[in-house]
Amino acid sequence: MINIIDLNYSHNPYPLLSQNIIDLILENISKNKKTLLFLNRRWESNSLICKDCSNQIKCDFCDIWMVLHKYPLQKLICHHCHNEKEIPMTCPKCHSTNLNQVWVWIQKVEDNIRKIFKENEIIRLDSDKIHKEWISREDIKKAQIIISTESVNTISIDNLGLVWFLLLELEFLIPEYNIEEQIYDNISYNMKRWSDIAIQTYIPNSSFINILTEWNFKDFLMTSLKERKDFNYPPYKELVYVWVKSKSQEKVKDIIIKLKNKLEINNTENKKVIFYDKELFSKRASEYHQKIVIKWEDLQEFLSCIKFEVFRNKEINIEWK
Repeated sequence: MINIIDLNYSHNPYPLLSQNIIDLILENISKNKKTLLFLNRRWESNSLICKDCSNQIKCDFCDIWMVLHKYPLQKLICHHCHNEKEIPMTCPKCHSTNLNQVWVWIQKVEDNIRKIFKENEIIRLDSDKIHKEWISREDIKKAQIIISTESVNTISIDNLGLVWFLLLELEFLIPEYNIEEQIYDNISYNMKRWSDIAIQTYIPNSSFINILTEWNFKDFLMTSLKERKDFNYPPYKELVYVWVKSKSQEKVKDIIIKLKNKLEINNTENKKVIFYDKELFSKRASEYHQKIVIKWEDLQEFLSCIKFEVFRNKEINIEWK
C-alpha cells in the first residue's frame, strides 16, 4: 500500500516531519516493526512549488525541475543546462501567489528524528558504513528506525513494517534525464520487497504520483518515452558521459572546464554539452567524481576532438549510452 502524505495541509511539528509520519512510525514501533527512512541524496536542496496547483517550475529546454538559488544571484537555475529564470511572483501555470519554498537540509531532518524518537534505537546506513562494515547485522536487528540511502537495497532487513520516502520532489532535482525512471524503479522495488510505503510530498496531484498510486506502468512508459523523444534523449538519441575522477577536487574542476570549453567550440544542435554542474561533486573511495553529459551523433568524431586530453589523463573515462 502507498500512503501519500500531503505536506501542504498536514500538521508538521518539524520541517518535513509530518504528524502523519510520526504517528505511522509510533504505530510501527508498537507492533515491534522497523521503519526505514530513505534519504536518497546527501545534500541541501531548494525548490519552489505552487501550493494551489502543485506546479513546480521546469526548465524549458530539459524538462528538469529548476533549483532555487539565493546567493550570489536570486535565480531559478537548471542544473542540467544552466538555463536561468527570474524567481516568479506568481505561479506560471495558475497565476496563484501562493508559492512555497521547499528547503531540505538532510542533517537537520536526521537530528529532528533523533530528538522525537530519543527513546528508540536509531541507526544510519550509508555506503561508507556498509562498505567498511561499521554496521553489524546485530545493529540492524536491534534498530527500530533505520535512516539510509539506496545502498540499503543490498542488505537484508527483517521485520520491516514501513518504508518512508522523505520528500519525493527532492529526487526530481537530480539532473538526470531518466530520473523519473530511477524513482519509479526504486519505489516499485520497495513495494515488492515490503508492503507499506509512505511518501511525503508538496505535489500530491502531480501526474507522476497519480501514475504511481494507480500502479500504471504502461502510462508511465508512454509518458516517459514521449518526453524523451521531445527532448532528444535515449532511446531516440545517444548520450556520451565523460567522467573525471581524482583525489584532488581542484584537478577534477580544471580537467572538466578544459574539456567543456573545447567541446563547446563544436556546439551544434546534434553536438553539444547538455550538462555540466561545477558544484555537483560526489566522493567515492577517497576520489572526487564529476561528469559532463554530451549529445554527439558520431562517436569517432567526438573522440577525435578530445583524444589528446584522454590520452594524457588517466583520470578521464568515457561512457556511451
